[in-house]
Amino acid sequence: MEKDPQIVLGIDVGGTFTDVLAIDRVSGEIVSAFKVPSTPSDPSEGAIVGVDRYLQRTGNPAAAVFHGTTVGTNALITKNAAKTALITSRGFRDVLALRRHARPRLYDLAPTISPALVPRERRIEADERMGPDGIAVVSLSDVEVSRMIDAVRASGVEAVAISLFHAYANDTHEKALGKALREALPGLFVTLSSDVCREFREFERTSTAVVNAFIGPPVQRYIEHLGNSLSDRGIPKLAIVKSNGGLTSAANAQRYPVHLIESGPAAGIIATAALGSAENLGDLIAFDMGGTTAKAGVVVDGKPKLSTEFYADRFVDGMDVGGYPIQSPVIDLIEIGAGGGSLAWIDAAGVLKVGPESAGALPGPACYGRGGARPTVTDAHVVLGHIAADGFGSEDLDIAADRARDAIERDIALPLKWSVERAAAGILRLATANMAEMVRLATLRRGLDPRDFSLVAFGGAGPLHAAEIAREVGVPRVIVPPVPGLFSAIGTMMGDVRHDLVQTSLKRLDEFDATALEAGFADLAERAADLIDAENDVDAWRFERSVDARFEGQLFELNLPIAAGEAPSIAKIEMMFRATHRDTYGYDLTEHTVQLVNLRLVAHGTVHDGGWPETSARDVTKATRSRAIYDGDGRSDKVPVWRRSALESGATLDGPLIVEDFGATIRILSGQTLEVRPSGVLILNDREEGG
Repeated sequence: MEKDPQIVLGIDVGGTFTDVLAIDRVSGEIVSAFKVPSTPSDPSEGAIVGVDRYLQRTGNPAAAVFHGTTVGTNALITKNAAKTALITSRGFRDVLALRRHARPRLYDLAPTISPALVPRERRIEADERMGPDGIAVVSLSDVEVSRMIDAVRASGVEAVAISLFHAYANDTHEKALGKALREALPGLFVTLSSDVCREFREFERTSTAVVNAFIGPPVQRYIEHLGNSLSDRGIPKLAIVKSNGGLTSAANAQRYPVHLIESGPAAGIIATAALGSAENLGDLIAFDMGGTTAKAGVVVDGKPKLSTEFYADRFVDGMDVGGYPIQSPVIDLIEIGAGGGSLAWIDAAGVLKVGPESAGALPGPACYGRGGARPTVTDAHVVLGHIAADGFGSEDLDIAADRARDAIERDIALPLKWSVERAAAGILRLATANMAEMVRLATLRRGLDPRDFSLVAFGGAGPLHAAEIAREVGVPRVIVPPVPGLFSAIGTMMGDVRHDLVQTSLKRLDEFDATALEAGFADLAERAADLIDAENDVDAWRFERSVDARFEGQLFELNLPIAAGEAPSIAKIEMMFRATHRDTYGYDLTEHTVQLVNLRLVAHGTVHDGGWPETSARDVTKATRSRAIYDGDGRSDKVPVWRRSALESGATLDGPLIVEDFGATIRILSGQTLEVRPSGVLILNDREEGG
């Protein structure tokens, strides 16, 4: 991650395609961009194929690869990860199974709940106990350490999570166990809860540690294999996107795979924030639709919204099953199983459904000709004329409309006694409705008015649906960035290195003084130094400090930033908390004591400071051709079709029309106006909204 004037590659592995994009950091220009099919059995192979294709085409070396990965997510979803054990304090063996006793679906009296990642027979109780003040109530003896080693060895596991009671207050026992296990069982992947999550709330802390251990070995093998393959090709550096939108070195990523669960989706949000700042676009909704999933998140005041708790693998076949809480900052995203590869099907009641099952990369939609026979959202677009074979932008696919038409006719149109066009239109309406609800969840359900935002559409399928989604939700403007089909690959290179550290304190404010606060932040800075040492040639660091506070007796906290260079003041923290509580909830509990819950430190290391990358374009004044676009009744209209590179800077065009870009197709509807900015950004405004 050095800032030498060299070419760097951004690689984003999706469920259907792996996107590869190269930027020359001297000129800031995109010098190469293409897609290759993903390889679900080993995602690194698709990434390596992409690197090889870049090297073959250009002959130019690359200084680094920036990578957004889904390997941790996939390992968790498929449960194809490491055989794992859990060591807990005596009496806490069942904390994973007991959870919070909160039903994911309120009125379902017999809900399906995410199964514990570690079965009961591999949960081992240690005879020790730490108090909430960090003082040992029952010390950890050498005999007990030996017993834990024997129990883990007998279990035959590949990984172990150690989560002891109140370890956030004093991690001495966890460290002793971890050291002993690593020495006695070389090759065992060991996770300490106090290392990945120094916060209270026993279930969430234990869950975070268990997920880290569970996905640790496959993520570690993946990163090692990819890193070695890059080294063999003369590429010395590999950086991974984290769930918080920051970057990290391969070494730190292997240590904390739980921080990579949302790696791939986070890259798109980071790109949205970077584009918004470069173009002064205001508050934004990021809408990312690929081949397998659709995601939505928001950028407010130039920054992605973060959540300090995330439930991984929460939805299975569209049903909320609780998931696995991860107590770590993550970009706040809504994700659903809706993509170009989402399968259309008819349920037992004869009702048309779309998703969440996907055709994926293999066999893919029927129109791809790679063995897929079932109809998908992409097939519906092909049937209606939105996508054409010569404008799709993939070198590895042979798009055929007859295959798409046959699949929709056989599986949807004939059973429902509809025309093929009506069936295709129905598929798209359902997909749009599902994604519109996702956008509502990302905004309205979080107290945000979508009318105050613009929708940034990217991913291979995002610009096809964005205009209709925006109309349904009430968003007045759609923004399509340059190379939208590879937008997340750009995002992998736009962030800083970022590490979030936290320490639970749980004391009343009147029990603190400025000296104690400074000592707490100094401890966090010392922990950050260990992470910083593992980063590659990143030396421009800045630090953000904040605290979490609440009224004593409350369950949840408010985060309060401490200004850079400012000595933390107890009186000011209390004043800030009460003002923030009034702004958030409308009242202040003047007689209640304020409790300080957590100290937080965020370390940022600058990697990229060259601004938004540039793309070249040529100016012509005519549409390249026209194409018949069908509606649900089978009626067709000739619609102008432009290549994006043919759009003149500053031009304004009225819809309906189609713009074909590499890896993505953009639909501009009737009643919309397309504006072409000098930067190449496309703005879609509804004329009836007044633009």
